[in-house]
Amino acid sequence: MMTTTQDLTGRILTLDVGPMAHGGHCIARHEGRVIFVRHAIPGEVVRAKLTDAGPQAKFWRADVVEVVDGSDYRRRHIWKLADSLRAHEMERLPVGGAEFGHITDQHQRRLKAQVFRDTLQRIGGISAQDAAMCQDPADGEIHVSDIGTPHSNGLHWRTRVTFGVDEHGSLAMKPHRSHDLIELRGMPLAVEAIHESTLFSADFSGARRVEAVAPGGAEPVALVVHADAERAADGALAERMRRLAAADSRIGSIVLALARTEAPPRRRGRGARRGRAPAPSTVVEHETVVGSPTVEEPLPTPVAGPEGVRSTVAVRPEGFWQIHRHAPQALVRTVADLAQVEPGDAVADLYAGAGLFTAWAAEAVGPQGSVLSVEGARSSSSSAAELFAGSQTVTVRRAAVEAALDALSGSDVVLLDPPRAGAGRDVVAGLDDAGPRRVVYVACEPASFARDAKDLLARGWRMRRLQVLDLYPNTHHMESVAVFER
Repeated sequence: MMTTTQDLTGRILTLDVGPMAHGGHCIARHEGRVIFVRHAIPGEVVRAKLTDAGPQAKFWRADVVEVVDGSDYRRRHIWKLADSLRAHEMERLPVGGAEFGHITDQHQRRLKAQVFRDTLQRIGGISAQDAAMCQDPADGEIHVSDIGTPHSNGLHWRTRVTFGVDEHGSLAMKPHRSHDLIELRGMPLAVEAIHESTLFSADFSGARRVEAVAPGGAEPVALVVHADAERAADGALAERMRRLAAADSRIGSIVLALARTEAPPRRRGRGARRGRAPAPSTVVEHETVVGSPTVEEPLPTPVAGPEGVRSTVAVRPEGFWQIHRHAPQALVRTVADLAQVEPGDAVADLYAGAGLFTAWAAEAVGPQGSVLSVEGARSSSSSAAELFAGSQTVTVRRAAVEAALDALSGSDVVLLDPPRAGAGRDVVAGLDDAGPRRVVYVACEPASFARDAKDLLARGWRMRRLQVLDLYPNTHHMESVAVFER
């Protein structure tokens, strides 16, 4: 194995590219050293520049700067700023967020399927062929389904994008594992309402980051502009945002998220001088300078209420909602197919957000059934509470899932859609204790899903069905829906 006491970052090596690994990079080796190579395709021969090659590193990292023998599945990158080959020519790093943009659409999904299968095996010890699953197609393999518009090249699907702000006040994004900011003139993965707006020529001086939201993929766009309160006031940020909205009819609302640092309260009494002084706290206040503090996201399943049927849910733009314009419909359709909920069932929807799956479950169980919707985030839970205020079927509970496990007893079906960290052992144990006939697990991270699936299988559950969806084209991310039964 190659040993060195030198930092070789910046050196260019010729590498034979091996398999794709979870995280968006391929595995290569140089004199026994493992190198994680981004912007490559398995089977290629490339020249790659080492971006992290410290002498104590267990493995190195590299970006492709030249293709010596390319794959048949390589295409011209869909975004110039994210293309490592062009970035090298310009003596800069590629922007992150489109690390699969050089790979044809179908091959991206083949690689994601391979990564998902390998992650299940490596972390969960689960073989797709041995998981007793009913698969379509029934070939014993995992497949990743496209949910996007045909022939779109994976463009214009993101309805929510977070940008940095550079020293000139321009929207910017960072390269992978870097704090540098690269100015943007558009964002081709974002829906047209964002990509074609005037945001990229606007002056956001005084802001730290900007969230742009196009609810349902359409206009008007909502902005959440994050800034330090004092700096925003000094730079008249609010007034510039009003002028921006007045000049572009595609921008419907702008909310300032202003952070203030507050000193801790002074201690009194005999113990005041003992121990470490409490740290200052940061308080964020929201100020709506244009339009509304919420956006209306379309619901695949309308909700009947005292004021009529609602086909949208009001959510704060900085709150959670699926970011692919077709994701809510695709996920509800997939969950409905796999969950097999029956009229009169009791369903628990964990990590329920603003109620995407709760709305579907309420319709599926009908007036004789019940749905418990559990969400810990205040804004999302408030959106769900308002949406289901007139429902006799739905109970909305704002609580951490771990604190609501006692309420799962008697559930026929438990649905959970945890964050990237997964559900964890305590939640899995609570699911097992509740004893539903079926658990439906929606996951956005293969590794955490594999850990939780391993725990469920160890408790006597079986994975009966699995679908993997390409909710994040031109990136390494993917979504899965799995059904577990006794």
